Amino acid sequence: MKKIILLITAMLISFASIAADSSGVPAAKIEEGKQYINLGKPAAPEKEVIEFFSFYCGACFLVETKYHISDAIVKDLPAGAVFKKYHVNSFGGLSKELSEAWAIANVLGINTQVSEALFNGIHKDRNIKTPDDIKKVFANLGVSSEEYDAMKTNFQVQAFLAQQTAAFNLLKPNSVPSFYVNGKYQIDGTHLDQSSEQAIIKDYARVANYLLNLNQ
Repeated sequence: MKKIILLITAMLISFASIAADSSGVPAAKIEEGKQYINLGKPAAPEKEVIEFFSFYCGACFLVETKYHISDAIVKDLPAGAVFKKYHVNSFGGLSKELSEAWAIANVLGINTQVSEALFNGIHKDRNIKTPDDIKKVFANLGVSSEEYDAMKTNFQVQAFLAQQTAAFNLLKPNSVPSFYVNGKYQIDGTHLDQSSEQAIIKDYARVANYLLNLNQ
């Protein structure tokens, strides 16, 4: 399968050196070719933001556990819009198993806890090496190995995996983390406000909200 290129963008590289929040400075005008790319695809039937990520991705680890960009986008979603987060299954030794684990976690409603445990297990503790290690994460959250295995054939889990694959095949992300809006636009993190950590986080939410409401 197509290999996902893990891209630690300029905004993440610069986080260590940027200064304090630039509150009071007018936000830059949002323009195609700058803060976002028009993919030239038909708009999705519903207003949605899709994030593609990988538990193996170092930038995704920072976005999820330190900068909480997804949370900022979700907090600013307009009425009727949805946020979807999909794991890519074509990078790393356990990518397919981790994609399956992500689907199970979402169906069980423990995606936040599973995300934190898997990211920390891979990037900090380095104790996620086998499929059984993934099962241990769920066991620690009250899902036995038997229950976990049974969930693999669950209709909702299979539906989530199908939607995840369909979104990947449609949008064809070549980097993670990446954010897409209405199936038509991709946010370009390298052109967002990088004057501070909070500024770029807020700009992700601002641009996502703008694109959700852009005339289609």
